[in-house]
Amino acid sequence: MYPPQDYKLVAMSGSIRIDVEYNQGIHLLDSILWLDAPRQTDLCFVSHAHIDPAGHHRKILATGATAALIHRRIGRGEYLTTPFHRRFSLGKLDLELHPAGHMLGSAQIRITRDGGTLVYTGDFQLGPTRTARTATVLECDVLVMRSTYGRPHQVFPDREETEAKMVSWAKRTIQDGDQPVVFASARGKAQELASIFLAHDLRVRVHKSIYQVCRSYRALGMPLANIRCFRLSPKKAEVIIFPPHLRQSKTIAKLKRARTCVATGRALDETNDWADAAFIISGHADHPALLRYARESGAKRIRLTGPTAAPLAAELTAAGFDASPLQPSEQMGLF
Repeated sequence: MYPPQDYKLVAMSGSIRIDVEYNQGIHLLDSILWLDAPRQTDLCFVSHAHIDPAGHHRKILATGATAALIHRRIGRGEYLTTPFHRRFSLGKLDLELHPAGHMLGSAQIRITRDGGTLVYTGDFQLGPTRTARTATVLECDVLVMRSTYGRPHQVFPDREETEAKMVSWAKRTIQDGDQPVVFASARGKAQELASIFLAHDLRVRVHKSIYQVCRSYRALGMPLANIRCFRLSPKKAEVIIFPPHLRQSKTIAKLKRARTCVATGRALDETNDWADAAFIISGHADHPALLRYARESGAKRIRLTGPTAAPLAAELTAAGFDASPLQPSEQMGLF
């Protein structure tokens, strides 16, 4: 049995002269460019700031917003930044970043070489959001698409209706004399939720880790005014936002008459028995959006990454697409 680092998946067929391999991360063949790689590399495209750049790549390619958010967190690194829709060259590669809709600064990358075009989406969503540029489908020959919610039953409800239900829950909680507490990721999701509550004239107080990211958002031009940092006892008429890993903290336990909720796409499949309510709000594409991207991109070859890569690849293959998961297969045991 070969060790994992020696295992490669190479996508090659037909006359397309641009492609990728999987080798502890996605690598653009015949180049130094990697895509959201978990291993240390010389040059890696990082699609959004929710990703932890493991190994601290020697140089990171990203939007200016993503670079600023990552640098604030890890405090070091060398960055090659570019705005959306500006083409530039890297050796024989022509590159261009496009919005991904996942969080502030999140990007897809389109790579052209020898007349062939490859698009890597990273985490994305096609619907409008409050804190990210809206993503569009990019035409390409090879599509490398991240699939988080790629099973047929993973269909998100209407976003506006879900937001309205969450805001109604918060207002009703306050009217009942209780404290609404929302749990969300400190980077990206918390800022999106704060923006929703602020748009409905609710006051928001957040954990200090979320507040620091909110300050970065404001510095990058995203209006997130009137958000307060959590200190001591909050006022009853405020929505509290904390990271999920602190749901059992002493701070939360001390809140009197707290009523909790979680906002995540995982609420489609998971029972959140530790929260009083759950709302399906995600920064990822659901099953219909993934199918739409595969169809409208016109890709001759589709390679999928992420938790549901294998079942989505099987579904696309059955529909006539050249699709396969781009990840190591399970190693067979010796005995």
